[in-house]
Amino acid sequence: MNTMFQTFAILIACAAAGASDGSGRRAVRWGIMGTGTIATDFVRVLSGMEDAEVVAVGSRSAEKAASFAAAHNVVGARAHGSYDDLTSDASVDVVYIATPSARHVADSLLCLAAGKHVLCEKSMAATAEDAELVLALARERRLFFLHGVWSRFFPAMRAIREVIDSGAIGTVRSAHASFCQADGAGSCSAMAETGIYCVQFLSWAFGGQEAEVTGVAYELDRESGHDTHVAATLRFGAAGADGGGIGTLECSLRHASPREALICGTEGVIRVPFPFWCPTRFTVQRMEGAASQQMGEQKEFSFDLPPAEGPFHFVHSAGLAHEVAAVHACLRAGETEAAEFDSDECLRVMRLVSQVRAHFVS
Repeated sequence: MNTMFQTFAILIACAAAGASDGSGRRAVRWGIMGTGTIATDFVRVLSGMEDAEVVAVGSRSAEKAASFAAAHNVVGARAHGSYDDLTSDASVDVVYIATPSARHVADSLLCLAAGKHVLCEKSMAATAEDAELVLALARERRLFFLHGVWSRFFPAMRAIREVIDSGAIGTVRSAHASFCQADGAGSCSAMAETGIYCVQFLSWAFGGQEAEVTGVAYELDRESGHDTHVAATLRFGAAGADGGGIGTLECSLRHASPREALICGTEGVIRVPFPFWCPTRFTVQRMEGAASQQMGEQKEFSFDLPPAEGPFHFVHSAGLAHEVAAVHACLRAGETEAAEFDSDECLRVMRLVSQVRAHFVS
């Protein structure tokens, strides 16, 4: 193993550190708002964590909440027939919002107004302005809030950032992310459902540099008006600046794509295979030879998912444990934001999503 890849190995070992402490302290008590498929996966992950306890489930009927709790063996959890009742439950420390995304702003505000910490599934809002309303209330009430972009908590993502910062692929000049799947065209926004993962990846690749959307192509569903297929180009950093570059994305809910991502630097390439938004492996390949005509050996780095008992509805849902561990650490430290995806980065991503969607004409 050459010196460069020895450096990678050290960086990656550091990035992979940091699991739940298992210290025997009181479990963090979760309330689950919504009883759909992602809530099912989330509760299955919580059930396998020693420092987590599901104490309440809220739905639009007590019967549905009770059925969900029974189906997932959440022993002793209170079943609430309204979201107001859930947020009024004094035993709940933090609420996981898994309701339909159109409700996320109202449900987040409801939880925060009731004094509850919040982990809200993506997308937390349709616009950056609505996202700022939620974040402002969280700051005002000094409560923890996290937009559930779980990508940021995967060890592979941290390792990718470390490799970039090491200069191993030189200066990043371009990045691309594609997230297309045929599972709901017309029923919701592709940009909100899958495009947000592309935008956050591009922001990560360019180290959180400010960006602007320079071009958008899109297709809208004729009946609902929702975007079903979007491609966009983003410029990161000032035009011509040494640290700047171009990011491109494609998202769709009407057709398939490899759902991979690329980061291209002046001296090499990082490839993140499916599923790039919850990655467990990536490769690094440097350019070599006269006039950079050859590519060097491709090195792969991989990470185990946390142990969790499925079955799960979504790929790599066991990795939700990374996000949960970060929430627990923040709550115990009295932090109101997670450094991996704080309010500044959340708004940076949401502004870019809003810029893309501003091009749509229904």
